[in-house]
Amino acid sequence: MPAVMEAIDRMTTSEKFDAMNYLWSSLSKSGDNLVPDWHRRELAKTEARVAAGIERPIPWPAAKEIIKSAFGSSC
Repeated sequence: MPAVMEAIDRMTTSEKFDAMNYLWSSLSKSGDNLVPDWHRRELAKTEARVAAGIERPIPWPAAKEIIKSAFGSSC
């Protein structure tokens, strides 16, 4: 197993989220098309549900609170 994967295994949940945020930020700077086709299709389905009034978006801070209450404060 590569050393980076072993290091990830030793990280706390909070450190893993920090690493994911860092990786995403780094990838986002590349300018490459990072959204795969399957994800674009899922986004289109979500947009259709929102447009039909079936689903409604919530502010990110509220979503984070829902996640924290479901999975604990380590998120």
